[in-house]
Amino acid sequence: MTDSNSAGEHICRNCGVICVQEAAGWLHPEPWRTLKARRICDRPEPLRRATSQESKRGAMQLVRRDRWIRQEQLQQLAVADGSPVEVAVVGCYQLHSSAHEHPRGWGYVADDGHYGFGATTTRRRFDGDGELAAEARALFWALLRLVPAYRVTVVTDYQDIADMVNAWRRGDLSAAPPGYDRSDRPSGREAKLMYLARRVHEHADQVAVRIVGGYEDTALGRAANDLSVLGWQWCAGDVTKATAHDRALTIASKALGVDPILVVRMPEPGEPDEPGDDEPDSTDQAAPTPENGNASMSDGSSSRSRRELLINGRRVRISDLIEAGRLAVGTELTYQQRIGEPPYRATVTERGQLRLADGREFATPSRAAAEAAGLTAVPGWAVWRVQPTRETLHQLRARLLKDVADEVAQDEARPHEEAEAVRRRFAMLEEAQAEAKAGRPRTLTVREFIKHWGLEDRDRTTSSQIDADLANHGLTTIPDFRTVSLDKTIRILVLPEGDGDAAAAEVVNDRVEPMTSTGDEESVDVGLTLGNLLPDDMSLTWVSPTASFEEAITAMQVDDFSQLAVLANPYTVHGAVTWESIAAAKHRDANATFSDAIERRAAARVFDYDVRLLDVLQTLQQHGFIFVRDEQRKVSGIITAADVVRKYDETATPFFLIGEIDQELRQLLQNTFDEEVVRQACRSAGSSFKSFDSMSVGQYQAVLDNPDCWTQLGWPLDRNVFIKRLDRLRKVRNNVMHFNPDPVRPADVDKLRNFLDLIRRYSR
Repeated sequence: MTDSNSAGEHICRNCGVICVQEAAGWLHPEPWRTLKARRICDRPEPLRRATSQESKRGAMQLVRRDRWIRQEQLQQLAVADGSPVEVAVVGCYQLHSSAHEHPRGWGYVADDGHYGFGATTTRRRFDGDGELAAEARALFWALLRLVPAYRVTVVTDYQDIADMVNAWRRGDLSAAPPGYDRSDRPSGREAKLMYLARRVHEHADQVAVRIVGGYEDTALGRAANDLSVLGWQWCAGDVTKATAHDRALTIASKALGVDPILVVRMPEPGEPDEPGDDEPDSTDQAAPTPENGNASMSDGSSSRSRRELLINGRRVRISDLIEAGRLAVGTELTYQQRIGEPPYRATVTERGQLRLADGREFATPSRAAAEAAGLTAVPGWAVWRVQPTRETLHQLRARLLKDVADEVAQDEARPHEEAEAVRRRFAMLEEAQAEAKAGRPRTLTVREFIKHWGLEDRDRTTSSQIDADLANHGLTTIPDFRTVSLDKTIRILVLPEGDGDAAAAEVVNDRVEPMTSTGDEESVDVGLTLGNLLPDDMSLTWVSPTASFEEAITAMQVDDFSQLAVLANPYTVHGAVTWESIAAAKHRDANATFSDAIERRAAARVFDYDVRLLDVLQTLQQHGFIFVRDEQRKVSGIITAADVVRKYDETATPFFLIGEIDQELRQLLQNTFDEEVVRQACRSAGSSFKSFDSMSVGQYQAVLDNPDCWTQLGWPLDRNVFIKRLDRLRKVRNNVMHFNPDPVRPADVDKLRNFLDLIRRYSR
């Protein structure tokens, strides 16, 4: 609203409260002098004429409310003021159907039941990384709601966010993400992050930050991510306001495990000028961004920073090609399924999607191609061709990745070792692609393969990065590197190109389809699979259906087997014989033949190597064993209930050792330091502290690495060596707790035992 008032009321430049001009000069009139006593200044100066809404309110809102925003709290989790609260913040950035508006969805979820979500659109005042901008918005609304009422720990996977908050705590109130406009807005309001910086600094002892590897690492993070996507959808018009609110309540209540009952919304106590439900003031509107699709990356450094994600574990999207100028909005793509038939057509939209001729839109090329052709799986990046150049989307993707790799290699700010590792990895993938296209696919073990990423074993995060890097280069591994043991040999192959059914069939036959149903678009957390359980040196022992009792019994006794596969050929299971089936056959008929002892129903218990172990546990419990097929459909092994016990024993031993180390360290700190000393040590390390019972290994490390605390402990040991070993064990602990497919190395188990002995020895 911009209507001027009739009383000559203005907004004060110094405090934002209404002021008027009298004979003696400018002053704050009643009733605002009394009602706004907390804000009012001594020397009012006019900034601009007050809007009609501001005249009614008596002041300018200190913070302008977003157009798309919802903040609530779940009733069952409400806690008293001053309580410790942990909140995860996540941002979501994608292109919108309008060149002027690119939604930045944001979401936060706190363990005291507070949650919020919403979106803003790209404006020139934050001309930086879109996802970072969105997460900064989530941070703003979360801390505005929670501080100073609670002692807040922010959970984020953005180092920039953590660095910014810690800088505010130290007193650097100018800290902001690259591209952020720190100046006051035309309305006279302080920039949101600058306003938040002052609040965080004023309550620095109530704010801490915890960095996680990814938002998916915590339940709060996963829920916050879902809310950020919901905020984007609301802003984009994909869902209505009512639907968004209902879905948000479901997301938050499920994540926090409580009933979907909200605290009754009341005005914020003591914050009469905090966000309201007003429409945006015209004074806050900024000029729209240029219609070039690059609003969030106007300078080279911001663009480079965002695009570096493409070589560190994120799949290239259509929107990345648009932002890099390699694909224009409105470009026509064609997919020729069969020669002689009309091709399928699609158009690139401003949201970075593909719109088919019937109007349906899809976020990924593979999904669009599969839906257009009515197939289960199609390698969309390979089959969609840009018109009129006839280049495939994969060719555009490859050039984008090459540009990004070159930029990283030339970035002097990046450590040389990291840049060199990126260059080597990119070169390896390019060479593997050329070899595969030439019919000479590179063959190596999984252990050798993951070393190209500097890894010794696999976890969910690193496996997703490798999977994305492969997909970005149009590659896959057969068998899937995630679903077999470390010393299993794999081949690096090109995702099949081709026309229609033939290509789709090739994908399915090579076992790519079950892992990623859209070809090369989505990374799936495969979990612990049957292939992970099979020993690397296992060779299936089997007999034919025409074998004799003597042959089968000898084979079973030689290797101490309880069962034996009966195969017509290496690919066809006829059944199985066990000591039990042999005894039963002889009991029924003393003259029984070997054929009578074959348990033919076992032929139905054949599973592929990439099937999850959890999916077959019931079958194993009922029957005791199953057969496993490899990537070539060959019956390659038997898994028994004993194998499952062995696998879980590999995890159980380090699991229990870690539990004992955790208990010993907690008891040590509790007996040596009081809570305030521990809280200060954690805070100095940028961590938080709720109680001794809730401490993590990272917090133990923060306390023991504090020189004053180490001195107070009084152990005649070198602090740096001790902390280095504790940090190594923290990583082992993370692998165990995330149930990674690779067993903890015996050497690491020994380290756990030795460290536990060390703590007990000096704690006595």
